[in-house]
Amino acid sequence: MIKNKGKYDDAFWDTEIPIKRNNTKLFPLLTGSKVPDISFKKEMGIWQKVSYRFNYTSASIKTIIDNKPLVISFLSGGWNNYGLKHLNLLSEAYQEIIALGGNLLVIVQASYSDMGEMVQYFRIPFNVIADPQNEISEKFGLFSKEIPVWNKVTGISEEVPIPATYVLNQYGHIIYHTIDEDFLHTFSATKVLGAVFAAANRVPYTANYNYAA
Repeated sequence: MIKNKGKYDDAFWDTEIPIKRNNTKLFPLLTGSKVPDISFKKEMGIWQKVSYRFNYTSASIKTIIDNKPLVISFLSGGWNNYGLKHLNLLSEAYQEIIALGGNLLVIVQASYSDMGEMVQYFRIPFNVIADPQNEISEKFGLFSKEIPVWNKVTGISEEVPIPATYVLNQYGHIIYHTIDEDFLHTFSATKVLGAVFAAANRVPYTANYNYAA
């Protein structure tokens, strides 16, 4: 569990999300897809675990991968209490991801300044990048202005992406994904770690590689 520290306003993390459903669908990237080599603006990222070959002025998913498995997860303060649970899981799994030979990039739907406060407050040790306008999440198929989350989930009033976590192999292909359009559960750390293990050892991911942390 993350230790809270400082005066960062965490009120928006404390609200449980009532659920309502409709038949609206997004079309997110799934296992088997190759993630587009999205470039990031240098000033929008906080890079804490990257290769010495990493180019800060032309950061991209490809340069972050650097021949290692990469976990990409999306996060939004607009998810309220769900977001805090998601962040805690990421923080708890992070050292295992690194130990297995992988890396983690969290894409945060927030301004750079708000994201910086969050990193400091929650003592976040992994790479994060701000995506305030949902440009990255839209490329992953996790956000659309035409299909707003707040029209599906009671308690969300902002334009936020749906929760998703991906494991990419050394070639940028998705070997595991978990997407929670209904905000019913966060990702499984054992399955994510199992996929990182499989990618690091260059073997196909199956349920047999679920990793017991």
